[in-house]
Amino acid sequence: MVHLSYDRGTVVIRGETGTPFGHWDNRTGAYRAEAMYYQEVVEYLSRAGVSVVDEVLDLPEMPALTSSVTLRDYQQAGLQAWLDSGRRGVLEMPTGAGKTHVALKAIEVVAVPTLIVVPTLDLMDQWRQQVAKWLGIQAGAIGGGESDVRPVTVSTYDSAYLRAEGLG
Repeated sequence: MVHLSYDRGTVVIRGETGTPFGHWDNRTGAYRAEAMYYQEVVEYLSRAGVSVVDEVLDLPEMPALTSSVTLRDYQQAGLQAWLDSGRRGVLEMPTGAGKTHVALKAIEVVAVPTLIVVPTLDLMDQWRQQVAKWLGIQAGAIGGGESDVRPVTVSTYDSAYLRAEGLG
């Protein structure tokens, strides 16, 4: 049996099984892997047939979302490709093709707390407006003197970087 938890940017792996991404931490008496390898750690343990108690994604509650976003066929195909790839990858579309609408629909479909990271305060404000308009909830904000984490939060790159260990 392996127990997984999150601690300051790392996945703590307690038990008698290491993983390819885990390194022994003498201070805690457990393996640790950078949090970006969480999915790979879980997949490795699953393939190995190891029983896991997973508290890494012990997430805050997400309100039920119903967006008024309607996707065009190519946007729906992009969303589906992202979902089919395990919710990983980059959606590449030209300016004005509706990347924001695809992202808003993805937030609705996946229904987990979401961090939207943007380069500027202006874009942070624009995203917050779009979340309110299309998802019907108020988004939190991290940056520009604000530190309000909600089920959907928008942050600048710099602020997200500075708070990465806590945001996970």
